[in-house]
Amino acid sequence: MIRLSTTRLNNKKTLADLLFEEDELGLLDVQPLKAKVAPTDHIGTQFADISAFYEKHGRLPEEGVDVPLNEKLLARRLKGILANPAQREYLQAQDIFGLLDGRLTKQNEASFSAETKPVEHIEQSELVTSLADIFADDDDGLLDFDVPDIFNLRHISVEKKDQPDEIAQRQPCPNFPSFAPLFTAFHDGLKNGVFDLERFTHKLKIAAGDFFILNGLVGYVANVGERLEQYNGFNARLHLVFENGTEMHMLYQSLTHGLVRDKEGRKALLNGQSLRPSLEAVPTGIVYILKTLSTDPVLIPYKQNLYKIGFTEISVEERIRNAEQDSTFLEAPVKIVATNQCFNLNAQKLEALVHGFLAPRRLNLKLKSHSGQVYTPKEWFYVPLDTALAVIQHIVSGSISLYRLDNTTGKIVEKHTHVRTK
Repeated sequence: MIRLSTTRLNNKKTLADLLFEEDELGLLDVQPLKAKVAPTDHIGTQFADISAFYEKHGRLPEEGVDVPLNEKLLARRLKGILANPAQREYLQAQDIFGLLDGRLTKQNEASFSAETKPVEHIEQSELVTSLADIFADDDDGLLDFDVPDIFNLRHISVEKKDQPDEIAQRQPCPNFPSFAPLFTAFHDGLKNGVFDLERFTHKLKIAAGDFFILNGLVGYVANVGERLEQYNGFNARLHLVFENGTEMHMLYQSLTHGLVRDKEGRKALLNGQSLRPSLEAVPTGIVYILKTLSTDPVLIPYKQNLYKIGFTEISVEERIRNAEQDSTFLEAPVKIVATNQCFNLNAQKLEALVHGFLAPRRLNLKLKSHSGQVYTPKEWFYVPLDTALAVIQHIVSGSISLYRLDNTTGKIVEKHTHVRTK
């Protein structure tokens, strides 16, 4: 007969005892999971989605209890951008609605607080009823992973993993008015059965004038660049315009691979027809640059490089006729330095893009008008004239994403790019 010791049987150990025992092998020394840091290569695309939400709804995305998951993710991304000075500076040229200056965010929070009634205390666990609630309650960002996209290459050997020197980013299309009628005609053709859609496979090709649907968004191939010889198979940089008013310069292989991976990726069959933007030059407004002739002593330190950049649909001479009575012109005479007649593009949007790019150098002074009221100029910038002219030129040509503003000198400089070497 084997007799068991009652002392050993009664000496049961709890989970707490196990955790607080001396862990000689370090088996319980587990480090907490770290949140995945979102790459900054695609921050422009994320911010474009936030801007599109603001343009559509007239407000910033929120993180309320009953808010859809997509809106919560946009709100969280915007919060992260606002908390990151480097990202805010990088996105200034794309911020056409002033989302990065913080004022809209404070107004949004105040409006949300005013509309929300106080509720009785509810245990946090009672609020978690779905996967969306789990994402919404992720205060530490542990679940804030980037959605896989067509720019990330995985499970590819080092020899074949060639990344382009320039990563395409969506940005507002300055001359979208010349493309807008094409999208209207395209949708009409689909409704009337003139055009068809085909699931995209690699047997299909993409050429200038083609329409496609990627991630639920209709795009148009405005131009196909020269073939890039460093790639295996055909590859070229495409100028793509999307129906939401944005554009990007994407590699051919990136677009076709993305269309194949997207289960809803489609190419339009125009059945012999061709849709091209009108070549007729239609004037849409004037962007002008003015220099102040004010004698206000407060402006003396700035006058040498102080310029107003504005937009008008009438002549500039008529626009500045009553400059001495208009605080927009600092209530003083002005001198016309340069004018840019815009054709087939949204001149107002061009003006907004220029202001967004030059925002760090906006004149930040409070001036007193003739009537005694205090005001802050919004369209005057302390930059060299060459900078103002270059910004307009690069926005019109679509190359503004390659440049940044040096906030110390006020000059436009090329962004530092890392070029691969073999």
